[in-house]
Amino acid sequence: MAIEWERSLNYLRGMLSDSVYKTYFAQTKLISQTVGHATISIPSGLDTSVYSAYKELIRLAWKETNHDDVAMEFEFQPQEAVPAAAKAEEGSFKEFIKPSVPLSSSYRFENFVPGDKAQLAFNAALAVARNPNGTQYNPLFIYGPSGLGKTHLLQAIGNYILEENPTKRVCYLTSEDFSQQYMKCLREQRITEMSDFYRNDVDILLIDDIQNWSGKYELQNEFFLIFNALHQAGKQIVLTSDAPAAEVKNLSDRLVSRFAWGLTVDIQPPDVETREAILHKKAEERHLEISDDVLHYLAENIASNVRCLESAIIKLTLQSSLLNHDIDMSIAQKVVTEIAPTLRRRVSLDSVLHTVSAHYEVPEAKLIESGRGTKEVSKARQVAMYLMRELSPISLQSIGSRFGGKDHSTVVHAINSVKKEMAADPSFARLIENLKNSIHD
Repeated sequence: MAIEWERSLNYLRGMLSDSVYKTYFAQTKLISQTVGHATISIPSGLDTSVYSAYKELIRLAWKETNHDDVAMEFEFQPQEAVPAAAKAEEGSFKEFIKPSVPLSSSYRFENFVPGDKAQLAFNAALAVARNPNGTQYNPLFIYGPSGLGKTHLLQAIGNYILEENPTKRVCYLTSEDFSQQYMKCLREQRITEMSDFYRNDVDILLIDDIQNWSGKYELQNEFFLIFNALHQAGKQIVLTSDAPAAEVKNLSDRLVSRFAWGLTVDIQPPDVETREAILHKKAEERHLEISDDVLHYLAENIASNVRCLESAIIKLTLQSSLLNHDIDMSIAQKVVTEIAPTLRRRVSLDSVLHTVSAHYEVPEAKLIESGRGTKEVSKARQVAMYLMRELSPISLQSIGSRFGGKDHSTVVHAINSVKKEMAADPSFARLIENLKNSIHD
C-alpha cells in the first residue's frame, strides 16, 4: 500500500517548498486503502487546518501518479497529555472567542479581473502577498465603493500567503467582528488577553470595512495600540474601507496618520471592457457557453458592481435550466430586466429629499421652494435632482415640478453639474455613491 503514497509524496515534493514538505508531509503515512478511498496518518502536534487547505492538491497528486481518483481522509495522531497548569494557560483567548474568520477559497488572485480601474490595487495586494513581512506597503489601505472587489483582494492575500507558507498566522476579520470581540472582552475584563493575542499570535492582519469604526473611539484606541505593536514587529497589516482614511467620519487623527504610513490605493467601478472580461471569467468558472454578443449586452446594461455581474451569471444559469434552453439574447434580456430594478431602484422622491436634507442639514421645504436659495441650498438641490434621475424613471419635467416648478433645462444643468464635479473630485463621487446606497423607501 505504501507505494501509491510514495508516488504521491514525490509529486508533492516537486510542488511544495522544502520547508512545507518537510514539516507537513515527510512523516505522513498511508494506513488504509479501499476502492475510491485512502486514509493518511498525520503525526501529532501539526496544525490540522493545513491539511484541509491542501486536500485538493493531495488528491490531485494521487490521481496524477496512480491514475486513480480517491477520496482522501486524514487521521490525526493524538497529542501527548499536557499538564493541567499548562492547559489552563494555553490559548485562553482562542478558547474564549473566535479570533479569525475562515477565508473563502473562491477569493484568489487568478480569478480577479482588475482592469484599469483596479490594476494598482491588484498589483499592490499581490506584492504584499508575495512579501508578507511588513517591509513594503505596510499598511496597505484599499478603498472604494461596495461590491468592487475589496474583500476579494483582502482574502486573496490571505489565501496566497497560506498556500506559500501554511505556518504563517493569518488573521482575517471584518470590522464588525473586531468590534464584537472588543465589546465581549471589555465586558469580561479580558482586553489584555485580546491585545496579547494580536501582538504575539498574528503575522498578517487583514481587516475589512474599517469605516464601521466611525465614532467608536475606545475601540479605535485599542486598535491603535495593536497597530503600533504589529507595525514595529514588521508584521503586515491590510485594511479596506469605502473611503480614504481621512474621509472616514469620526476616525481618530492618529489612526488616519498611521494608515498613511504605507500605501493607499483605490478601486473604481469597472468600465464596459472590464465588465465584459469579468463576465467571461465567471462564465468560464461555471463552464457556461455564452456568446460574445450576449456577454457584451450584459456588460453594457449592468453598469453597477461586480456582485451584480456575478448575479447575472447565476440568473442566466437558472433561466437556461428552467426554460431548458441555451443561453441566448432573449434569456439575457430577461436577466437584465430582473436585475435592472436593483440598479435603478424605483425609490420615492420623498426618500431622496429626506436623505439629501439630512446630509446637507437643509430643511426639505427649502429644497423644494421656487426661489434660488443660498449656495448650500442650491448644491443640495442639485444633488437631489441628480439622485432622483438616477434612482427613478421619472421625467425631467416631473423632477422640475417637484422643485417649485423649475423647467427641464434647470434640471439638466443640475445633473450635469453634479456629474462634472463627480468626475473632478473622487471624494464627492464617493459621497454621491454613499447617498445613493443609503436611500430606501
